[in-house]
Amino acid sequence: MTIQDIEEIFKTEFGAIANKFILIEENLSSLYCSKKAYIYHPGVYIFFLDGNVIKVGRHLVNSRKRALEHIKCNTKNECFEMKSLEENTSAKVLLLNLKDPSNYHWSASAEIFLEKKLNPVIKSKRQG
Repeated sequence: MTIQDIEEIFKTEFGAIANKFILIEENLSSLYCSKKAYIYHPGVYIFFLDGNVIKVGRHLVNSRKRALEHIKCNTKNECFEMKSLEENTSAKVLLLNLKDPSNYHWSASAEIFLEKKLNPVIKSKRQG
């Protein structure tokens, strides 16, 4: 799977409202200091490494902040530790952020759909 595949999956399902979102691709190492437009908005984050989706999540205020918390807190399961991405120059994060923060509710729907569709290595505990 590529990042372009993820974008296409998102646009196919959310085409009618896809223009409410902006897709921001960053190397994990660049995410800490990125100043791209909308980077601090609500949205969905997707950690991606070598063709694998590692983690999908969302934040209703600031998706960038929440994504970085997974590295700091070392979210993990029996197969993978998020901290291992910190030094990996191939690790990427795709943010599907909302242009208008008042549309934050769409991030929850997008996260639930993408979690099921992308089958990440580390699953969300709230998904069951």
